[in-house]
Amino acid sequence: MRGAAGFTLMEAMMVVAILAVLATIATPSMRAFMDSQIVKTPASDLYSSLVLARSEAIKRNAAIEVVPSATDWAQGWRVRVQSGGTVLRAQDSYPRITINASAAGTVTYGSNGRLSTSATTFRVMVPGNPDARMRCVLVDVTGRPSVRVDRNVDQAACD
Repeated sequence: MRGAAGFTLMEAMMVVAILAVLATIATPSMRAFMDSQIVKTPASDLYSSLVLARSEAIKRNAAIEVVPSATDWAQGWRVRVQSGGTVLRAQDSYPRITINASAAGTVTYGSNGRLSTSATTFRVMVPGNPDARMRCVLVDVTGRPSVRVDRNVDQAACD
């Protein structure tokens, strides 16, 4: 006669207890990881909108603006022709995200692809979570945008 196959109740309870401890340990770091990943999409969309505005300014030989939809860039933005107001791209809002710009208002590209406004830095972050890595979209005076990941998680500056 063979013994019964399977697990005892005690063995199953031990496995569940070990899994519960591991899940408890992993949850806080998983939250910071998820928040760090959430900022990737808006930073990438902002970067691509700035690249579009620059290339359209050169192609159309006209000034192109990137304008926030509201007072907060996280509420979305529009890329439009300055003279006619034709909207080239409209971006929806991002919940749970804050986008702070170093210069208030509009980013304007001249017909040569350079900024007509001052150089701007956009800080894309999850408010209330200092452990989440912020992304910075920088636009230098030549008009070229770039994206950086904050290394020290202080959410005060891009470094």
